Amino acid sequence: MAIEFKIKKITQVLLVLVFVLSTTDGKAFQRKKQTPDVAVKFAPNNSRARFSAKFPIKYKISLTNNLKADQEGTLVYTITNGKGDQVVTNSMDVKVNAKKKLSSSFEIPLDIEGDYTINATLALTDYTENFNGELSYKGPPRKQKDRKGEINPYNTAWATDNINKDAPSNTAVLAPEKMSEAPEPVEEESEEEEGEIITKVKPAHADGLFFDKESIKYSVTITNKYKSKQEGTLNMIIVTEDGKVVNNKEVKLKLGKRGVKHFTMVLPAVKTPGIYNLRVAVNTTTYDDTSEHAFGYDINKINQPFHFPPQFDEYWKGALAELAATDPQYKITKDEGFSSRYHNVYRVDMMGIGNVPFFGYLTVPKLPGKYPVLIGYGGYRRDVLPMKFGDFISFAVNVRGLEKASIDLINPDKKEQIVINIEDKDKYVYRGIYTDCVRAVDFIFSHADMGMDLGRIVAFGGSQGATLGIITAALTPDRIGSAVASNPVFADWTNSLTIGQSKRELKFPINSIDEYIKKEKTLSQSEAIETLNYFDLMNFMPRVQCPILYAVGLLDEFIPPGSAIAAYNKLNPEVKAKSDLYIFPNLGHEVPTSHNVAISTWFSEKTLRKKSR
Repeated sequence: MAIEFKIKKITQVLLVLVFVLSTTDGKAFQRKKQTPDVAVKFAPNNSRARFSAKFPIKYKISLTNNLKADQEGTLVYTITNGKGDQVVTNSMDVKVNAKKKLSSSFEIPLDIEGDYTINATLALTDYTENFNGELSYKGPPRKQKDRKGEINPYNTAWATDNINKDAPSNTAVLAPEKMSEAPEPVEEESEEEEGEIITKVKPAHADGLFFDKESIKYSVTITNKYKSKQEGTLNMIIVTEDGKVVNNKEVKLKLGKRGVKHFTMVLPAVKTPGIYNLRVAVNTTTYDDTSEHAFGYDINKINQPFHFPPQFDEYWKGALAELAATDPQYKITKDEGFSSRYHNVYRVDMMGIGNVPFFGYLTVPKLPGKYPVLIGYGGYRRDVLPMKFGDFISFAVNVRGLEKASIDLINPDKKEQIVINIEDKDKYVYRGIYTDCVRAVDFIFSHADMGMDLGRIVAFGGSQGATLGIITAALTPDRIGSAVASNPVFADWTNSLTIGQSKRELKFPINSIDEYIKKEKTLSQSEAIETLNYFDLMNFMPRVQCPILYAVGLLDEFIPPGSAIAAYNKLNPEVKAKSDLYIFPNLGHEVPTSHNVAISTWFSEKTLRKKSR
């Protein structure tokens, strides 16, 4: 399993359809075909799903909204190659008005030869559906003459995924090519009971945060889609991150047929700073469902203890000294396939400690001048493709473990990356990965003649990439001017392992470490933590000197959100005062597309002023 920083959806609604088949004299009632509330067709423009340089990868989606309410949400798609690696992840905001039909086509930014699978999820206000299929791209990458319809990348929108190859601004919103009236629905003729209960809960504060003995308030809207009255209960259960029930409040429900009920739930104030899960359980005459939510209480006071290992500073001084003694062997090769009318793209091969190779894609605008530099780091075992911006030079860094040459050197036994040499802190894989990130900064500083403004350097990433960016800033405090970190991981390992093992189902990375310990039987959990403490994000935070734009989803499965926030709270007060923390209470390991605006503004503001050197 891999941690992926994916832009998924703003809000997911779980639709549970309950069909009760009534019979008379042993015969089921018959019914006429009913027009669905929302109908969707998702297919490749080429029926055989075969694409080439002349015929780029395009898909068409048609949505029919038969409901009386607008449907809004997000279409998210992921492209996976034959090896199981996700090579493209992207999302588009979608809106189809009430009683309307929308049709649109969109292009997928992929032109590397191979066979692929596509998985897509459409999540709208009252509708969710998944799609999957196969496609292929044959022949060489597209040439400039094949890109007549491309948008000028100087207008490129910011993508919060682990840095896509190219995210033109028209991928931010699914633009309707055709909008028409939806067909009139055909009423069902049946005595079957069919429907659902839709429950929407919103915290009193949009960020889901409460402070200073404040009551926990939620607005609740319950919609009865059944044709009969519903009676039952709604329970809101407050649970700590490690699964302990703190409090519970129950209200009785009486809903008329097709009725809607609005009310406010005031929950007892919690006493301890932290992140709390909120289970909302609805049980009525013919419906039973539980949804998961989360909120934070006095999160500025979340203060997990440091777990500094012996001689932490000396360890990293030694690692950086080893890096400095390693010949970088820089090799710069222009990539004609990725280069365009507006940018030159270069593949930069480098050597890290242990003489392990890795590489990055350097993208330089063709217009002459000095440009700020955006260094992008990828998610767990995730390739990072070139990033094209009009106002930045970008360096997409692919650390060791992503190409066969380095995999053969560091992981000949094909273990899960997170456990490679975890028995020995001096050989642990992340010693090499963290210093690879520093070597990428070394490259930037040794090639300023390529147009790089060394006073304006930003580290950027999501998931593991967020962690790598922050740690790079900590290890090179005089070089990185600001950092953007969305859903960072690998923080507060001691607490994270405890919380992770309290769950019914272990998630990555806890499951990988747990399985390795049980299988190998040569390492205890405490011994694993002794190694991991040298690589714990929390222990690096006080060493960061630049401001950080930090984002956390309170339903994150890959790190306890309280651990991620505890790490943020370890920033020096002066640095924290210049940083920004964004909380998304209804999201997991993701940020909403709207967060792109904050990222774009942050980049612009932080690069106006040069880093003092």
